[in-house]
Amino acid sequence: MSLETFLDPETWAMEQWGNVELGDSRRNERAVKVGAALAAHPGSSLPTQLGNWNDLRAAYRLFGEADVSHRELSQPHWHRTREQAQQHESPIVLWVQDSTELDYSHHTSTRGLGVIGSGKTQGLMMHSCLAVIPTPGNPDLLGLGGQAVWSRPVKTESETTKTRKRSEGEKWIEMLTRIGPVPATRLQRWVSVGDRESDIFSYLRRSQEQGWDSLVRVAQNRVVISAEGERTYLKTLARTLPPQAQKTIVLRGRDGHPQRSIELHIAWTRVLVCPPQSGPERHQAPQSLWCIRCWEDSPEGLEWILLTTVDPNLYSALVQVDWYASRWLIEEYHKCLKTGCALEARQLETAAGLMRLTGFLGIIAVRLLQLRTLSRSHADLPVQPLIPEEVLQLLQVRLGLFALPATWGQFWQSVARLGGFLARKSDGQPGWQSIWRGWLRLQDFWWGTNFQLHRT
Repeated sequence: MSLETFLDPETWAMEQWGNVELGDSRRNERAVKVGAALAAHPGSSLPTQLGNWNDLRAAYRLFGEADVSHRELSQPHWHRTREQAQQHESPIVLWVQDSTELDYSHHTSTRGLGVIGSGKTQGLMMHSCLAVIPTPGNPDLLGLGGQAVWSRPVKTESETTKTRKRSEGEKWIEMLTRIGPVPATRLQRWVSVGDRESDIFSYLRRSQEQGWDSLVRVAQNRVVISAEGERTYLKTLARTLPPQAQKTIVLRGRDGHPQRSIELHIAWTRVLVCPPQSGPERHQAPQSLWCIRCWEDSPEGLEWILLTTVDPNLYSALVQVDWYASRWLIEEYHKCLKTGCALEARQLETAAGLMRLTGFLGIIAVRLLQLRTLSRSHADLPVQPLIPEEVLQLLQVRLGLFALPATWGQFWQSVARLGGFLARKSDGQPGWQSIWRGWLRLQDFWWGTNFQLHRT
């Protein structure tokens, strides 16, 4: 996303929904208009976002159309993301997957919601996949490569927790199938990155059959055959490996704690992962993979045990640790949806309507998250003429942090300060939340200043 596009929600919305096919040109035009209105103020209520009764009523009609779906609304963006990935000069594209629950337990009258959690609450399930270029220190988010939203039915008497888990585990390979094969015309690797939930033998096997690479965090202590031919358990083997390298990574601050740097030991080895002893995969051949362990040298320290299809001698194990560390982007993406776009606070009459609304907010959340990359790009370049001098003067008077002419780095940090960023040494660089809050406040200040000027 370019800065010019970010500054103009209507241009941005045209890029996302201008090619949507909803069966009627008026619906297509309405989708662009609704997308622009929601993008301008993502966290506001629908009446506030749409601005007047006619536009709000038209939006409600769109959310209620039976032949409009989340998939149709999202498809142009997904397709555009895949094209960007194929055309990117990077030899590696990460496709970071994860699931989350959307809790609508407080919406007792919404029809069509399914069970979530332990089965005592209701809502929707979501599985998302982001396309990421692993740029050191500032991963570049291309967009949403695919997304599935569904309502989980109540478990039947014949259905066990194990069979349901196996059925829902198909979402990992289904996402790769939906995205499509890795382009054969380019020397590019597509790596699917997942957390413990993706530690599924069939997923690891079938992703390779489709030409994909995988990097997953180990959940199960699987039976493996070591490089020396010994039959053992994966975690047991990983924890006996001596350190082969060291790496410093920066952990993001959470729950009010500042970010911190930690020193990790890295070790790796080739393994043959044996198929499970029961279930449909039990007759499959063992899979040749690599195990990477990275750990902090303290009893309560961080430990990641990873399985990868990518040879650490081809792409360094240290680099693959960075790949897995990029997985935080998908967590931030779901946070963008729930806090920045207030998805769980939306009150529509049906689950289907909420899914259609997610066809807009799911893409708008990408725009919010891309603010992080945008704010760190070209930090030393002058901010004018894209930002009017009057806006800069207003920001300067409010905070007094920079002198004109200003750079983009100074501008975005000042905007973040306006949104609550403290800019302490331990705080690192601002994230999307403080930048977005500051951006909205700056727009309000600018609107108020213009209003006063026009009155006088």
